[in-house]
Amino acid sequence: MKKIFTFVIAIVLSLNMLAQCPLSTAVDFTATDVHGTEVHLFDILDGGQYVLVDFFFTTCGPCQQATPKIVESYYAMGCNMHDVFYVEIATGDNENACLNWVNTYGVEYPTISGVAGGTSICSQFQISQYPTVILIAPDRSIVINDLWPISNAQTVISALENQGLQQHDCEPAPTGEVVFSTDTISFEIGNCIDEPGVFTIYNETTADLLIEDYQSDEFALLCLDGEFEGNDIKGMTIAPSDSLVVYVYYEESVKDYEMNGTLHLMTSFGNYDLAVVIYVYDGVDEINADHFTIYPNPANDFLRINGENLDNVMIFNVMGQKIEEFEINTGKELNINTSNYENGVYFVKVGKKTQKFVVTH
Repeated sequence: MKKIFTFVIAIVLSLNMLAQCPLSTAVDFTATDVHGTEVHLFDILDGGQYVLVDFFFTTCGPCQQATPKIVESYYAMGCNMHDVFYVEIATGDNENACLNWVNTYGVEYPTISGVAGGTSICSQFQISQYPTVILIAPDRSIVINDLWPISNAQTVISALENQGLQQHDCEPAPTGEVVFSTDTISFEIGNCIDEPGVFTIYNETTADLLIEDYQSDEFALLCLDGEFEGNDIKGMTIAPSDSLVVYVYYEESVKDYEMNGTLHLMTSFGNYDLAVVIYVYDGVDEINADHFTIYPNPANDFLRINGENLDNVMIFNVMGQKIEEFEINTGKELNINTSNYENGVYFVKVGKKTQKFVVTH
């Protein structure tokens, strides 16, 4: 039985009524916990998390019995990093008493002592019996007025799951973004010169990026990066701060090359759409005016350029920044040392024509 033991039914019922927080809507508070971290209730709620509040005092026997179970449920529910944020608020106790409490029971969530505002907050919530555990929804409504008895950690977990909250590992949700070298994949086709489209996926998140699937009727995706050459990218993972160079090929069965499409790429970090455009050059003169070939592509330590008009050759990175420029007075061939280039997509421009190439070491 909670708080006071008695065999008188009327007294039990009256005490249970007193133990409940009588409010239906939370009262905002800002206080600093025993580790010096400020806790602002409405800021947490506005961030979309529920808030579980355990009102206690350090010499309370039932509080001492319940706290290890609440702590265990804290780990099961994701350590304040996901659906629910735990905080405990003491009445009357000073900082040293609460620090000893935290060390004794291994409490990692914020603990607000009585002298740091806890006593006042307990009064604002009209708490008269301890422990009283409540749950506040993001809309500020108190959806659990008193969680008791707490037989074990599962009591707390089940109560939270009944509110639609889920268990999580104690790891922060991945942050960062997935970056693509381009939002449009282009093919340049003419005079029997067919080049695949190329793009790079940069994983600038804190978790492995899984390529779950892709959808397109007109295009085939292959990863041509090192040992994965020729393999479908579906099911591949990209480690944090790493990248993956992907070639896109048009299907041989597609006869109408003047078409646009969309590549739907599905990943563990979200879904992305990239436009696919095929440019067709009908006139031989237009193609040959600035026509040049590059190989090998992908390049490792060198890139060779052959063409008729190699007077001026410029190399740009994927951000559009010019990184090298070459003036050629004679000859129809240029060898570029790419051993110092970082892995990724680059562009070589000769006259008005630009081609992509990839560097992989």
